[in-house]
Amino acid sequence: MGTKKMASIEAGMWLHIDCVNPIGIKFEHDGIVSAPPEGYSSAADIKVIHYAGSEPHGKRLISETTLAEFLVVGSSARVVNARCRFSPLEVVKRARSQLGRADYNVLGRNCQHFGSWCYEGAAFSREVFKYGVIGTSFGLVVSIVGIIAIGMARAS
Repeated sequence: MGTKKMASIEAGMWLHIDCVNPIGIKFEHDGIVSAPPEGYSSAADIKVIHYAGSEPHGKRLISETTLAEFLVVGSSARVVNARCRFSPLEVVKRARSQLGRADYNVLGRNCQHFGSWCYEGAAFSREVFKYGVIGTSFGLVVSIVGIIAIGMARAS
């Protein structure tokens, strides 16, 4: 699965942006285009469904915002180039069925999980997978070095 630059925007597209949070940590953000009107003229005319904002208790919830609001956390959007199991109309229906959902979890239910569920039918986050593999590999190396160090200390 990759991304490609947008030539035009259509309902049912899965969008992806690269972001940097206020302390400099890079992350990715995804959403589903729900309603580009005919002859749209700006990002304010296009709607995107994604995990956004926060409810009174500080949780992110799935909301429908303008493309301009979606892009606040990133500079430009790209279309996720993945095999879609559904028609564009069905992708939008799936996204709309989750509006108001407030169970965001960075590891198990984030914006990439949402996008892949709408588009492919299975919730998956390549970002969590990528960093999980790196973290697991780092943890394994640290464990092995620790075991070797303990063994060497006991041997002497």
